[in-house]
Amino acid sequence: LVTGGSGYVGSKLVPMLAQHCNVRTLDTETFGNSIAETPNVTFLKGDVRDTEAVSRALDGVTDVIALAAIVTDELVDMNQDYSHKVNIEALQMLCQKAVAAGVERLIYASSSSVYGSQEEECYEGTKPSPQTAYARMKLEGESIVNAWKDNLWVFSVRSATCCGPAPRMRLDTIVNTFCAQAYFDKVITVWGGDQYRSNIHVDDIADLYCKLALVENSGIRSGYFINAVRSYHTAEQLARIVQSIIPCEVVIDPSKEDRRSYRMRSVNGPLMETRIGWSPDKTIEDAVRDNLAWFKAGNIRDPNSDLWYNTRRMGAIVKGSA
Repeated sequence: LVTGGSGYVGSKLVPMLAQHCNVRTLDTETFGNSIAETPNVTFLKGDVRDTEAVSRALDGVTDVIALAAIVTDELVDMNQDYSHKVNIEALQMLCQKAVAAGVERLIYASSSSVYGSQEEECYEGTKPSPQTAYARMKLEGESIVNAWKDNLWVFSVRSATCCGPAPRMRLDTIVNTFCAQAYFDKVITVWGGDQYRSNIHVDDIADLYCKLALVENSGIRSGYFINAVRSYHTAEQLARIVQSIIPCEVVIDPSKEDRRSYRMRSVNGPLMETRIGWSPDKTIEDAVRDNLAWFKAGNIRDPNSDLWYNTRRMGAIVKGSA
């Protein structure tokens, strides 16, 4: 079972998993379902807060990848009560029902944002210091799944910001945003520029989830977590990387400052490579080139459509939800 299986990461992960096993998804499909024709996948349209929908989704399931969440600081801040119900209460219920259903493992999608803005590189041993409601919820989510580590094998993935194309594309992650600005507008606007961002190609994060779900015996203790990251750069450096591949102008706008700054590395990367055969393969340059090819193929007719932006498409839903 992949909750949020029709989302940005899910739309890359689910077809990958379906090449090896039967897959079921549970998703509200707010952004539609761009992978609806994928063989070996049963798509259930439903809400992770719905106990009956979750029970149906878990029937006969051996493994769960929990991707579903209200994602981004902006969306969570629009309605923290609703976000808590989705990101925390629904996750608690999912874990409880997973154990009752005999699920063997649960993999949780956490976030690099749990570290907050720190002066040093953040490794797995760095003390988290979440600075936003979204980040605090992601850290609490790790505690929720870890509370069940004696009942099923649980693992948390502290993911860097994803980039690169996916069937359910997002243009509101920093590298993807810069790529879209460069290609469609010929100008990248950088707010601030000195803040750091950690990134990983969406293909690599999907590959990690797939390997964690399929490995028979990882040899990794339940309750473990890893920083899933390829590299970090300042916002201006990312813009210059994009500019080197997609010719455009880069404008630095110091009037709009983004104080969030994440520099993440992994000391457990070699462990993942040894135990499950995973390490990030694609660079930021690869993500830019992949986005460019995706744009040139005509996959986006209107780059300003709300379809490509979580906060825009979800904003009205989140604000109006109880």
